[in-house]
Amino acid sequence: MLKELGNLQKDYCALPDKVELNNSLDILSDMEEDAEKFKVSILVFLSKYEEQKTENSKLSPKSHIKLPDLPLPTFSGKFQEFENFKTQFMSVIGNNDSLNESQKLMYLKSALKNEAALIQSDQDNFDSLLKALENRYENKRALVDIHIAGILSINKLHDENPTQIRSLIDTVRNHIRSLKNLKLESNSLSDAIILHVLNNKIDKESQRLFQLSLTTTQLPSLQGFLSFLDLRCIQLESVIKSDFAAKSILMENKSTSGVNNSRWKSFLTKDKNKTSTSVESNSNQGQKACVICNQFKKHSVYNCEMFLNHLCFVQLRMYSQNDC
Repeated sequence: MLKELGNLQKDYCALPDKVELNNSLDILSDMEEDAEKFKVSILVFLSKYEEQKTENSKLSPKSHIKLPDLPLPTFSGKFQEFENFKTQFMSVIGNNDSLNESQKLMYLKSALKNEAALIQSDQDNFDSLLKALENRYENKRALVDIHIAGILSINKLHDENPTQIRSLIDTVRNHIRSLKNLKLESNSLSDAIILHVLNNKIDKESQRLFQLSLTTTQLPSLQGFLSFLDLRCIQLESVIKSDFAAKSILMENKSTSGVNNSRWKSFLTKDKNKTSTSVESNSNQGQKACVICNQFKKHSVYNCEMFLNHLCFVQLRMYSQNDC
């Protein structure tokens, strides 16, 4: 632009004096000044770009992380799993432009397992095999029956078990989401039916607490019921953790007390005359020794002198502790 303006200025100066162009020289001068400003702004912009590029080049080696390879999805022939498999497979393999049709076909065959691996197509190509799978497993009527049966066949819960309640919640939400993907939207009637079924599946205490949580006679919502079960799981898990901590402390105290008792017992039952005991045991072969004093005397455990002395000592120790 500056070069062209310079040429125009030269041509202007070469014109005869009698030619009047009404301040053309001033106009050319202004245009040249604007072009210089434009040149400076471009140079500033390029300078900032180069600085940003240098900064990014320094950061890129640090931020580069090698991600692990994603495993290819597989399909074993379950109707309710086909839609998810198809979506994942097409995003990774089917819509990958770097793969040719033969490679896509090989990947698809390797992803089919069990019953699905037996599916045959009219032609030996990727599109034909995918179409055969769609004709077999995109059966809306069968899928709806499977998801409704999955909700109705949930096992009844007899205990307040948070793990089982969470499993029930996840199962119901999974089936409802799958039905929505099949363009079956829920309404107040379907929610009321599902809520009635689930209310009869949970334990009695959870049923009672849910009824107590209702403050009006209006029909509760299914989402409200599931939210109540979520909160119920949190409460039960907190109670279980508290009980576990209390039992741990109790067991620790028992073990400590057991060590002390064994120490006192060993002190009280220490044999003062091992030689006489061994001699007596040899002379009384065939008789049973007392489990407390280890002597061959005809007396019961409750009449053993050593046992009675130990019992009195324990009682005296307990009384002294209570006095303290």
